[in-house]
Amino acid sequence: MADNQIDQIVTSAIEKIKSISNVSSVVGEAIVIDNITMLPISKLSVGFVAGGGEYGADKSELKLLKSYPFSGGSGGGVCLQPVGFLCIIGRSVKFIRVDGKTPLEKLIDNMPSIVANVAKMVVKGEKDEKN
Repeated sequence: MADNQIDQIVTSAIEKIKSISNVSSVVGEAIVIDNITMLPISKLSVGFVAGGGEYGADKSELKLLKSYPFSGGSGGGVCLQPVGFLCIIGRSVKFIRVDGKTPLEKLIDNMPSIVANVAKMVVKGEKDEKN
């Protein structure tokens, strides 16, 4: 009987979490201005815990009762945090962050363009040396 009650608690909590955590929570509705489309992006964090037990008389008395006492509970938390906007301008797509970033995160985000610029400079330098 207690297993069934624990299953009901867990199932109920998971269904409620599912109703909150869907794609529209993470990727918001598009904002369109002229040829610019912006999609708000958020980070969704979900935590959940459930437990139960049988408390009361000692084990010899529990065998005589035919129904065990039950105690159970569950808890959870949801955090929805804005991260940035996915901006589509014509054929160009760029992600603009709105959450705080460390200098290292900024460097990592810009690494592809830094590498591309360095590669261009190296190729240009090689061409200049040949002339």
